[in-house]
Amino acid sequence: MNKKYLLATVLAALALNAQAASLDVRGQYRTEQEKYETRYLLSHELSNGIGGGVEYVVDHTSKAGEGLDQARWKETEFELYYKYKLNDTVTLLPSVLFQDSKSSGDIAKVGLRANWAFAPTWRLDGRLRYEHKTRDTKDLSKKWDNDDTTRTDLWLRKSVNTEIDTYYNFRWDHKLADYAYPDKSEDLFEHNVGATYKLNKTFRPYAEFGYLPDALVKNKKLTDDWRIRVGTTINF
Repeated sequence: MNKKYLLATVLAALALNAQAASLDVRGQYRTEQEKYETRYLLSHELSNGIGGGVEYVVDHTSKAGEGLDQARWKETEFELYYKYKLNDTVTLLPSVLFQDSKSSGDIAKVGLRANWAFAPTWRLDGRLRYEHKTRDTKDLSKKWDNDDTTRTDLWLRKSVNTEIDTYYNFRWDHKLADYAYPDKSEDLFEHNVGATYKLNKTFRPYAEFGYLPDALVKNKKLTDDWRIRVGTTINF
């Protein structure tokens, strides 16, 4: 059986017994790429800490003649994780993911996340993930290899009150083989700030603003990119 269908079957079985389920719908716009993107994430978690999710991403564009109605599948990702509470302030979440991407092919991901509630209204989260691209491509030396990377994320979260949460996210991607990002470096960085608002028990809208330095080459020049995300989480 194909791996992605096997994971889909497992996640469907979990959904039937889910203790907490949510649907996250998010729109995204990259200003320099001039592209829109829509993400749908269905997540669920059992009372024993086992959880999972299915993420479906649709790619749009803002270029002339191709508006939001020009929707194209971009990628689908399946995740399984286990939430283990060490104590009242620290939680560990090992996870495995499988992504089917239009541009990169299949990507297998293994990661570990740690959440630390170090103060009454503050929390620090960290995640380290290894990402293996199964599709061979030519590297900088014109040799066939796997463009594998590590991804490191840090989140600093602050609860303003019972309705509003804010956060800062730093992301660092590092290439493990002879490949490079647009700035010809093996590293790529992101800085994101965001806020969520608890409207009621069901809806939690949010917004995020991201800065991606040296993220792409536009008109033969290296340029920064800016990303705007707006969405809502719907809890069942």
